[in-house]
Amino acid sequence: MTPRISIVTTQTVKPSISKTSAWPHRVAWALLVATFAMISIGGLVTTYTAGMAVPDWPTTFGHNPLLYPLHDWLNVWDVFLEHGHRLFGLLVGTLAFVLAVLLWKTDERPSMRRLGLIAVAVLCTQELWGGLRVLGDDLLLAKIHGCTAPLFLAVVATIVTCTSPAWRRATPVGFGTSTRRLHWLTSATLVAAYIQIALGAQIRHLPPTATTGWFVLWVWLHLIAAGTLVVMTVATVVLIRRQSVKQPRLHHRAWWLAALVLVQLTLGASSWVTSFGWPLWFTDLVGPLKYTVVAEGRLQVLATTTHVVIGSLCLVVALSLTLWSRRLAGTDDSPSTPGKSDR
Repeated sequence: MTPRISIVTTQTVKPSISKTSAWPHRVAWALLVATFAMISIGGLVTTYTAGMAVPDWPTTFGHNPLLYPLHDWLNVWDVFLEHGHRLFGLLVGTLAFVLAVLLWKTDERPSMRRLGLIAVAVLCTQELWGGLRVLGDDLLLAKIHGCTAPLFLAVVATIVTCTSPAWRRATPVGFGTSTRRLHWLTSATLVAAYIQIALGAQIRHLPPTATTGWFVLWVWLHLIAAGTLVVMTVATVVLIRRQSVKQPRLHHRAWWLAALVLVQLTLGASSWVTSFGWPLWFTDLVGPLKYTVVAEGRLQVLATTTHVVIGSLCLVVALSLTLWSRRLAGTDDSPSTPGKSDR
């Protein structure tokens, strides 16, 4: 009797690779650009002292903000700025909500899902401060409003970085004994960049009844923070050049930060000259230069508002440098591809 031979065929099964959606990264970029535009217009609102041009909130002169007559909006410059700032706030809020939903639905990393929710929470808080500032005509709330905007910008910039394909593909390499020093320097630079912005907000929102002593105090603190930021930036550039030879991402970001800080210092000096004239020490040591300060003149508005915007850019680049230094060093506290810590 012929034995029956059964042949079992084996089929190679390729593991399925889940494709990461590119939409969270795209929406995050759109949100970052819209946030920069909102901050820029907010800077113009403060420079032109147009924060109370629209006295009610959340409506605009009793109208739904989206239905406010176009002619009335474009006819008055201060109303144009303040209402435009509010419209960008609505756009940013919509994009933040869409981004949070996309992260929750498509991103498998719990840390990124939490960041999406944090972005919405910070933005809601930011817009609440802005609304209460209008309803109460309160300069203290205006200061808080100015300090919260960079925090929201930082959250959005973090999402942009951590949802990028390059972030997911990056392989930690480590920096040996310099890892801790690099982490400390990049983190300290980031903190210095934020403190610089916060102190600038205090100067820009001084009440009319404030004494000269308060103004001098905030100016000196602002200058000290600027000097600290310069020192931290130079130290970071030097350390990265010495230790991270094969990490172009760190090199590029460090040099971008150094260039932006230099531009920021130049704009800070320009803001002072266009707002208060040449300082006495300059006219005594260098020479008297005539300059007539024109309130809300083109040079003053351009220098002051650009100074605010470049300060926000410094914060974003310093944050990106901090995140990438931790990612490439292989630390566990950076949102990366899901691993044991995210399961």
